[in-house]
Amino acid sequence: MKKKKSKSFRGCFLCRSLYKSIAAVILFVLCIVMTGCSLIDDYFVKKSEYDSLQAQLNDANKTADAQMEKIREIENKNEALEEEKNKTGEEIDLLNSQVKELKSQLDAKSIQNLEKQIEKLEGQPKKLKNLLNNINDLLKNVYIGSSAPEELAYTFTAFTISYKAKTYIITAGHCVADNYGKEGTFKFKANFSDNWLYPDLLGYKAEFYNLDDYGVFYADGMSGGFEISDKKTEDQFLLGSIDKGLSIVRNLGDSSRRGESGSPVVNEDGEVIGIYVVYGLEFTPIQLVLNIIDKTEIKRLNLLLIKSGTD
Repeated sequence: MKKKKSKSFRGCFLCRSLYKSIAAVILFVLCIVMTGCSLIDDYFVKKSEYDSLQAQLNDANKTADAQMEKIREIENKNEALEEEKNKTGEEIDLLNSQVKELKSQLDAKSIQNLEKQIEKLEGQPKKLKNLLNNINDLLKNVYIGSSAPEELAYTFTAFTISYKAKTYIITAGHCVADNYGKEGTFKFKANFSDNWLYPDLLGYKAEFYNLDDYGVFYADGMSGGFEISDKKTEDQFLLGSIDKGLSIVRNLGDSSRRGESGSPVVNEDGEVIGIYVVYGLEFTPIQLVLNIIDKTEIKRLNLLLIKSGTD
């Protein structure tokens, strides 16, 4: 009996040892597997993550290439700007030298011009002496003109002349045309007077660009007026209407102002030689006015002859 128990005990012991060995092996394998996965995760990258990193790297390379291209473009622009700057500097230097040369030339001319102006101013009082001595009498022959009725009106300048023992009111033809001269009526008032005159329109022409620009009026009972002449002097002058508030007397070559059309242009002797119509030194010769007056007078005389013949 004792012998059987010993064998059974040894068998159980061996089984337990085998179980322990198997358990140890299983535990060892599990440890290796778990440790191996951790190492793989630490030192190896999954394919999906690799592809993502590769795509990011490609994008970064493209961005870097684009940035480098922009840098090269900026460098090229800087080089072009530098060249342009150098070229501009050379042009400025050239212009400065030209300005310096012109200035040296103008200095001498300016001195000459100044001497001429001084000489002209020194002689001016002598030229204006006759004109200024008679200025009040001359200004009495200058008028302000306007169309009537008032709602059609804008004002202009006019003057009277003495021709063949009669007095006529003269102005610029475009002033007549602008004021509906064919149908409208006109009124005129002299400097230093409060009385309006309502003369008849004998005729007008309004081609001021051709300097063929005049209007002629007549009324019985008028007297006085500028003496007429075709004599041009070194300087001509323009006389104005006091009511217009423009230049009373100025050199013909000075700046013109609106409303001076129709003003008398007089020589240094105070004789009227033309009608101011445009600007600068341009004017309608007074002779054109005399021609239309003569034609009108001839027509009037013919009508009188015809009338007397029928009577």
